[in-house]
Amino acid sequence: MGFMFMHGQCCACSAMISFAPSYVPSIRVNGEKEAICEECFKRWNAIHRTAKGLEALPLDPRAYAPEPC
Repeated sequence: MGFMFMHGQCCACSAMISFAPSYVPSIRVNGEKEAICEECFKRWNAIHRTAKGLEALPLDPRAYAPEPC
């Protein structure tokens, strides 16, 4: 069994990140899902969820860990 990481930039802040493509949080940009870093995910939750009285979405613990393949 092997493991994989994807490397890329957070589409919100342009920070370089390593992530598991099946579990990383993403936002839609021009109809395509683009990965975001943990800090931007927290910021998104604060703006779009908790500020509106909604429960924050949980971050999958596998999002930034190696993904089995």
